[in-house]
Amino acid sequence: MEHNSHPAWMYKPISVDNLEAIQQELVPVLYKEIPNFDSAGSQFVYVLREKIEPHAPLYTKFIESLGVLDRWHYSAFVTTNTDSLFVHVDSLTWRTRCYGLNLPLVNCEGTYTVFYDAEINDQPFCDSSDPINSAKKIKPGTSAREIARVEATTPMWVNTCIPHAPVTTHSRPRAIISARFRPELHDLLWA
Repeated sequence: MEHNSHPAWMYKPISVDNLEAIQQELVPVLYKEIPNFDSAGSQFVYVLREKIEPHAPLYTKFIESLGVLDRWHYSAFVTTNTDSLFVHVDSLTWRTRCYGLNLPLVNCEGTYTVFYDAEINDQPFCDSSDPINSAKKIKPGTSAREIARVEATTPMWVNTCIPHAPVTTHSRPRAIISARFRPELHDLLWA
């Protein structure tokens, strides 16, 4: 079935039986990739699968249990430690970049993924030819109206084509990991 626009759902919670064990094996990978995580500003740091898989067998097995291991391309550490609002979509090319599989890692209590009704700027906000770094921000001079939120402690699929932002209600550094897939998982996640 061919679709003319991205799906309308915002997030879909998912059960992860051994989440605590997965978190324990991924935190050292987080600190390897972002050594100054405790003091660094908010970041989206993507890490190719090959750099995660040898250090995270439980995480890898979880992705395999979903039937998408062969399509797992990379995961990103999404960190915050400020209350700045960054309303964005991950890409305007929804056919190839639409979903993230988010798992909480560090200090996710009191932090949220918030979804908005917002007008997105089609111009890049940074100079990057890297398709992984193709996020687009809200248009300058426009406002965003909150339409939904979910606490970041919830493992979930996220529709990254709906304008969204991490929101933190505390001053501790927070991290989630978000797996991304090629080809995109429309056949599994559309409805």
